[in-house]
Amino acid sequence: MVISLVLLIASGLFLLWSISYMERGFIATSLLSALIGFTLLSSSLYALRLSAYVYSLSKGVESEGR
Repeated sequence: MVISLVLLIASGLFLLWSISYMERGFIATSLLSALIGFTLLSSSLYALRLSAYVYSLSKGVESEGR
C-alpha cells in the first residue's frame, strides 16, 4: 500500500514537471516526463488493485476460519 502511494506521488510530480517543461519549450523532455508520469500512475493503480485483492482474500480467509 505504501509503495503504491509513493508511486502515485512520484507520478504526480513527473506530470507537473512535464507541464513545466512544456511551458519552457522543452518538448522532448516534456513528452518523456509525461511518459514516465503515466507509467508510474499505471503501476500505482496496479499496485493498489493488487493490495485490494490481497486484503479481500485475507478477509475471506478470516471469515471462513470462524
